[in-house]
Amino acid sequence: MDFKLILGLGKPDIKKMEKEKDIKGLIRAMGYDNDESIRKEAAFALGKITDSQSPIYTIRNENTELKDTSKDSIGNLTVEQLINSLKDENWSIRMNAAKTLVEIGETTVEKLINSLKDENWQVRWHTAEILGEIGDVRGVKPLINLLNDKNNGVQSNSVIALVKIGNPGVEILIDNLNSNEWQIREHTAEILGEIGDVRGIVPLTRSLNDESDDVRMAAKASLEKSNNKEWML
Repeated sequence: MDFKLILGLGKPDIKKMEKEKDIKGLIRAMGYDNDESIRKEAAFALGKITDSQSPIYTIRNENTELKDTSKDSIGNLTVEQLINSLKDENWSIRMNAAKTLVEIGETTVEKLINSLKDENWQVRWHTAEILGEIGDVRGVKPLINLLNDKNNGVQSNSVIALVKIGNPGVEILIDNLNSNEWQIREHTAEILGEIGDVRGIVPLTRSLNDESDDVRMAAKASLEKSNNKEWML
């Protein structure tokens, strides 16, 4: 995923893309550098399109009273209950639960990792985002496993999360350039390019000979970034 892809273009209309089931447009929107919320909305819209059985939820709830009520009700929940709230039909409840889990922080990580296996794609989507915000390296391997999730939105949010965790996860990411799954190798090459750690240069160079065209292209794009910016030592 090239996070520089659509710099300079107008703000993507995520709702229109979702309505038209414009998967390619949503994937391009995942590269919108100017606004992280656009990338997250694009990932969520991808998830809804991928999961044809999922109900259609409102992305934004403008009812202030409902938002306040959601915050109050979230405050006294256990970690398990907060995680369960990530599948609630109300967007405000899901977002307030996610925010609370991020605020609780590292003590939630093991339970969050377990929820990455939840059959509900929204739980996996939100959990990937939360783990990225917390930034604990324990989340790296489980998030890598989601890089070939059956839901495209979950895949995309896992990429964002791994980029956010950044340098602490680099060695684990490098190991996964040897994964048997080409999608994992492709996304890993993309993530290493976004993190920009010099340790990724040699492994990415080897990936130029990968059997998959997609992996080779991702590795090439990431290595080109190394020539355009100073990678971190």
